Amino acid sequence: MSATALTTIQEVIERSLFERIRQEIVDKEYLPDIADTITYTSNQAGWDLWEADIKAIAEGAKGFAIELFNGGASESRGVKKVPRIVIDAGNFLPGALGGDPRRFFEDQGLTYKALVTPPQTVNYYVSFHLISNSIAQSRILNAILALSVLRRGYIPWYSDASKTFFARFLNYYNQSDNNEGIIEHVYAYEVPDAWDVSDIEVSSIAGEGSTIAKLSEVTLNTNVQKYMDRTWGYDSTPLVVT
Repeated sequence: MSATALTTIQEVIERSLFERIRQEIVDKEYLPDIADTITYTSNQAGWDLWEADIKAIAEGAKGFAIELFNGGASESRGVKKVPRIVIDAGNFLPGALGGDPRRFFEDQGLTYKALVTPPQTVNYYVSFHLISNSIAQSRILNAILALSVLRRGYIPWYSDASKTFFARFLNYYNQSDNNEGIIEHVYAYEVPDAWDVSDIEVSSIAGEGSTIAKLSEVTLNTNVQKYMDRTWGYDSTPLVVT
């Protein structure tokens, strides 16, 4: 079995995209801020208040609220309740870059771990479904997506804003249902050259140990002449560098 840890990159990408869009919808006051856990407590009272505040937005000056759906049960994501944005997670296909096969060493404190990068990157694909039943709603949904997920730019990780990944707009198609009066614009995006495998421990690919002991002491003898004469003895005073 592999000693390499499972990667979380797919979760990072999906949750980061979700959070970017959610924050933009909240900022434009089309959705209450579920991150406010003081107001929206994790119990029935908090859930009831959440639903009441969504209804208040829809019945207020905005005229409608915008709900956002990510990965989850198809029962909730597939319902054509409008307006809404649904993030449809895609899959991975081969990327353009290859990893460096040479070893590098990661500091583990008392030891180093020998690692190599994976042999190839992958491109991740995701689609955003903007579902509405009026041109006014459709325009707002398009504007929110354009602000939150740039057509070409870097997205910060939801868990660590100092880290980013690159995303770019790839394709568009219309999936509207005129019989039901539903407008559905689908925007496909690509996250190119991501690593879907963590750095690989050498032991997991070569059958050898991956832990390397740290160098703790180097002993040098100051009597160079005795060393050259091959008469190095115990009467020499060594210089120890720790």
